[in-house]
Amino acid sequence: MQKEFSIGNSSDFSNLSNLAVIVALQKEAQPILQAFSGEYKSWQDYGVTFIQGKIASNNNENSAILTICIAGMGKCAAAAAAQALIIETKPQVLIFSGIAGALNPRLNVGDIVIGKNLHYLETNTQIIADCAPYTEVFESDSKLCDLAVNQAKLLGFRLEKSLQESSSAACDSSAGSKQSASNKSENGVAYVCGNIATSDQFNTDPKVLDAVREEVFGDCEEMEGAAVAHIAAKNSVPFLAIRAMSNRCGESYESLDEHKDDLVLAANRAGSLTLSVLNALVK
Repeated sequence: MQKEFSIGNSSDFSNLSNLAVIVALQKEAQPILQAFSGEYKSWQDYGVTFIQGKIASNNNENSAILTICIAGMGKCAAAAAAQALIIETKPQVLIFSGIAGALNPRLNVGDIVIGKNLHYLETNTQIIADCAPYTEVFESDSKLCDLAVNQAKLLGFRLEKSLQESSSAACDSSAGSKQSASNKSENGVAYVCGNIATSDQFNTDPKVLDAVREEVFGDCEEMEGAAVAHIAAKNSVPFLAIRAMSNRCGESYESLDEHKDDLVLAANRAGSLTLSVLNALVK
């Protein structure tokens, strides 16, 4: 029997009235609260926090309901929260906004990956692809990616090549492990439209990180994105992933405490692009 499954890609985004953003951490939700045009409510259910209110277009002619879900860290928590969010609010668009570790040496703290493709690590994706939605790689909606790119340009961000776009990816991989883990962008905010790698682990082994760069051309690594994209695809909800770099992959999790300001900077940077996309969707 031929497998058929619609994943809701390249949808019509006119007349939207119900949007959702999912994050792992409270600090990632904080900047997106600015989207609400008035009071909002919050509640806890399914082991996660929901925040809901109305957002309005810049001219206040159009509005939509926005629900933010704080899922917690890790693939299982993110997938469960995404399914609960979809069941409870039936969003027309689902955006993941948050922080990640940079793998692409062109990206520094505060730079952004718009996740065109999301890959599971440590997973036999061929077996998973035997079930709906029958895919090994999960994609952000192409129109949402284009919209995010346009909004990044309007914010003055600078486009860089993703690892997959680069003809010298292998050379960049070896160079990336030698660069400083806390360099901030000196020439403005950079962004790529590339690949996000989702792991069960906070990887620090240089050999493992090089393999991620070479095998899936991962521009950044995190612990939730592919799982949320997976659930969005199963439910035919158009999805977009936005990640800002809080550190360079390779340093220990404990060392992140030494530059907590970078975590907040990255959360705010991802939030700023997410807000811009939300405003564009409500127009």
